[in-house]
Amino acid sequence: MRNQKGQTAVEYILLLVVVTAIVTSLFGYIRTRYLGNIDQCSNPSNKGKLLCKINSYVQPTGGKKRYQYFPFKK
Repeated sequence: MRNQKGQTAVEYILLLVVVTAIVTSLFGYIRTRYLGNIDQCSNPSNKGKLLCKINSYVQPTGGKKRYQYFPFKK
């Protein structure tokens, strides 16, 4: 009976290690394939990456200005 409990614990620990390794490798693949590097958004190959798209919406187009102003004609 005792050996079975120890074996079950070891099996769960090994299963947890395998799942953690798989998830870590998938996150690395997703990061390089879809998210990209936010510091290299000027590179044409990174223009379609998700982080570069979000960054282009968040950063103002006017350069170092914090806010953009759009005048409305009356």
